[in-house]
Amino acid sequence: MSAHPLHGPRSTRRRLLITAPVMALAVTAGVTTTRRAAMADDDVEPEAPTYTNPVMTGVTENFADPTILRGRDGYWYAYATNGPRFPGDERQLMMITRSTDLIDWEWVGPVFTPETMPTYDGKPAEANRQFWAPEIAYVDGQYVLYYSYVVNDPDDPWRVIGAATADHPAGPWTDTGEVVVGNETWEVRPGETQVRNNIDPDLLTAPDGTRYLYYGSVQGGVRVVRLADDGLTADGDPVQLTDAHRYEAAYVVHRDGYYYLMMSVIGGCCAGAASGYPVMVGRSEDPMGPFVDREGHAVDGPTGGGTPVLSPNGNSWVSTGHNAVATDLSGQDWIVSHAIDRAKPYVEGRQSARHLVLTRLDWIDGWPVGNAGKGIPDGPEPGPRTAAVLADAFEADLSAWDVPEGWETRTEAAGGYVHTSGTQRLVSHAEIAGDIRLRGTVRLDPGDGGRAGLVAGAAGRNGVSAWIDRAEGRLVVEGGKGSHRVHATAPLPAAFGYDTWHEIEIEVTDGRIHASVTESGQYDPVAEIEATIHPAAATGPVALAAEGTGADFDDVTVAPYRVVDAEMAPTPEVGDFAPDLSTDFADGIGPEWDWTGDPAGTVDGGDLSVDITSATLIDRRRPDEGEAPSLLLRDMPEGEWTAETTVTIPFGSSIPYGWPQAGLIAYGNDDDWAALAYTTRESRRFTAFARQVPPPDGREAVYGHAALGPSRDTMHLRLRHTVADNGEHLYRAALSLDGEHWQWHGTRTLPAGEQPRIGLFAMDHAEANDEPLTATFDGFRVYR
Repeated sequence: MSAHPLHGPRSTRRRLLITAPVMALAVTAGVTTTRRAAMADDDVEPEAPTYTNPVMTGVTENFADPTILRGRDGYWYAYATNGPRFPGDERQLMMITRSTDLIDWEWVGPVFTPETMPTYDGKPAEANRQFWAPEIAYVDGQYVLYYSYVVNDPDDPWRVIGAATADHPAGPWTDTGEVVVGNETWEVRPGETQVRNNIDPDLLTAPDGTRYLYYGSVQGGVRVVRLADDGLTADGDPVQLTDAHRYEAAYVVHRDGYYYLMMSVIGGCCAGAASGYPVMVGRSEDPMGPFVDREGHAVDGPTGGGTPVLSPNGNSWVSTGHNAVATDLSGQDWIVSHAIDRAKPYVEGRQSARHLVLTRLDWIDGWPVGNAGKGIPDGPEPGPRTAAVLADAFEADLSAWDVPEGWETRTEAAGGYVHTSGTQRLVSHAEIAGDIRLRGTVRLDPGDGGRAGLVAGAAGRNGVSAWIDRAEGRLVVEGGKGSHRVHATAPLPAAFGYDTWHEIEIEVTDGRIHASVTESGQYDPVAEIEATIHPAAATGPVALAAEGTGADFDDVTVAPYRVVDAEMAPTPEVGDFAPDLSTDFADGIGPEWDWTGDPAGTVDGGDLSVDITSATLIDRRRPDEGEAPSLLLRDMPEGEWTAETTVTIPFGSSIPYGWPQAGLIAYGNDDDWAALAYTTRESRRFTAFARQVPPPDGREAVYGHAALGPSRDTMHLRLRHTVADNGEHLYRAALSLDGEHWQWHGTRTLPAGEQPRIGLFAMDHAEANDEPLTATFDGFRVYR
């Protein structure tokens, strides 16, 4: 068991798997595609600090759509959508904060000011310009902040991706003056087009050096496009990855040979306490897809799937999406996302207060999942480990090192660094042993040939090193102990910038070394190697080394390696079938059931058929919503139980008007309910896991849903009821395509007190369709 330091940021690239061919020239240079996690889930060492969400209390109450990167000055920098920090504050034109430990944060400032903000649209200064969902990266020797540039003008809308550059992650930021992705249109229906909602950018660099930008949201869907080498302009045609209305906030991680596309489910990012916004994932061996979920369902298409990563779990936090990934100095990944506190959901008016929260990211059976499936933690939890055996950003002197002639500290816009003029080693006073993680940034002087890298265990002939080798054009791992010596290489991209900063990372665990190169420690390595070494090879001091060239080094850290070996939280036990609480409708609708209005269904052959009429519970206080639907409800016992039904709506390949839906409902009153319903809206089919909360301000109630999948016209639905310690009623959702294999999702919460009734419903949100739709329910089953 051991741990080790890490870099930190944004998409956290790292980890194993050999994405580039490896050439083994010595005793052993084996390759594996799995990575050892070194610590049991409940084996939390005392040095792990604790944290409590949200982590920016006192800094800002609003930090939506976060992205994160570790700068070379030893800080993680986080960026967020424009908005006020506190009630009554002026709008910040995107926000910057920083932290040395991912737990305690300090304010840095806005990205733009009214004087520096870009105005691509040519409209007056007072135009309604929005700067949303930034993405931070280090590209070709400079920091690049991609952002969503939005102008809400019905006659001339703008939905484009812009970019600003800086020499330091704190700025100052200068817009490039040219959009990365411009306005695009899509065909809503035959003969009708609209501007795509091109927001939520995310950058990935593949092992061959190709850069890809993922972007998109509702009204267009998620797409990917290749970028030019400098990462600042699109270079090619975009490829559609999802349905036009299903997902947004793409975030891609390259790990173990797969590209993992994390996305947030549209329908409830910003609906206060009614928000859902879970994170789902699909993966592909190609960065341009297609992506499939764990069960093999495509995430694209109107019935697309997705494997849950992070969902509301019934505690304080909803709107759990728009994530990035950071890695602490000991190698543990963390989901960095926003979330809304149900008890205090607004920063002002009805603008949701989306706080920055942390959730441990586990990799279980090849798939990412937050907190082993338990969701965002509420109370004190073991947090990121950032204590290091050695951590030096070279902002002061070289007192932590044995300094030979030819080494000196220097300063540039991004801060201090250390330089060597030629073939030398800078060896640390600190020594290491066991499983460790060593990382640092390296830049070779301009010229030809030479190499520079990091050495773990730099004593005598022992130790293992990872080199950026310009002469070979490869990442090189070599060294070892005794007869267990290794020399392995992996190619670097043809356009690799040797004289720009790159991060080298070395992990030594259980007699294996994993080394990688990235531009800034994010989860998109351009070269990786894994090989077998002697278990004691990386014992002794660490060193910074150059051969045949001058080189610069910065932000060097080494720490014990600690990654939780988590087991997935068990799925709920639904219990035994309860015939006394179940209804097959063979003998009609029993006396335990009541309609809230006129009877809206008929029974035939054991099936309950309900016409889907233009009547809805959603936003009932709006004057255009008409009558409420009649619900079929019954009382339920206290305690734990699971309600199940099978519902069919024969949508086929049609796209009905409105929002027809049918399913299960937990009903308090017309303003206070949760539902799980098969539905269609716009182009997609999905199961809406919905919540409506009473109006917080005397106006209409607030509604939000999560669009879950995959789906088909016959869906099996479950709501599992439990009671929280505070008396609140919790309803967890599950879906099945066949009634046997169930996918559990998140949890909705209704107030403590009298237990809501449970039942079946069908409704529509707008005008009736020309062809009337009927929902058919095959029974109501209860398990206890």
